[in-house]
Amino acid sequence: MDEVNGCAECQRLAKAYETETLAWFRLEGHLRIAEYGRDEESAQRIAFDLDEATQRRTELRNEIARHQRDSHNCGSHSSPRGMSA
Repeated sequence: MDEVNGCAECQRLAKAYETETLAWFRLEGHLRIAEYGRDEESAQRIAFDLDEATQRRTELRNEIARHQRDSHNCGSHSSPRGMSA
């Protein structure tokens, strides 16, 4: 997102994506610990939360792409830099 420095909405979206990505990684780590400890109940709960975080990240990537396309004339085929799945 080259426009981040000058666009408040780009900054907001980038921060939201960063926050959600950090939460996703944290949940991924907790899931590995629960699976290693054979804590099935915790693993199921964490897996559900991880799926929700994955969905929120996807929604944010789509929102970023829409914003770039609509506000910064970026092509719809380009993906936001650093916004991989």
